[in-house]
Amino acid sequence: MKISLDEYSRVLQLSRMGRVGAAVVSAPPPVDAQRDVPPAAVVELSPRAQEIRQIKFILDDIPEVREEMVQELRQKIESGEYHVSSAEIADLIVRRTVADNVR
Repeated sequence: MKISLDEYSRVLQLSRMGRVGAAVVSAPPPVDAQRDVPPAAVVELSPRAQEIRQIKFILDDIPEVREEMVQELRQKIESGEYHVSSAEIADLIVRRTVADNVR
């Protein structure tokens, strides 16, 4: 799955609310959850690293294929209700190219 800056911002905002879509997700386990680890093995994460860890935890729970969305789109296509303009397609191609070049 490719993640653009917009998608990253959306996931970050949802993670701060504790929600992804309509489903509430649990927080990742705390970094210092293992108290029996010797001090030499303890690592402190920066706030940015903790944020990235939390986003990764949320993204790991999101399925690669959202079956409900696939079924909904399949029904719209089969019934002739799904229409996308060439301008929308061009816009998405440009946005994806820009997002890929930002990395």
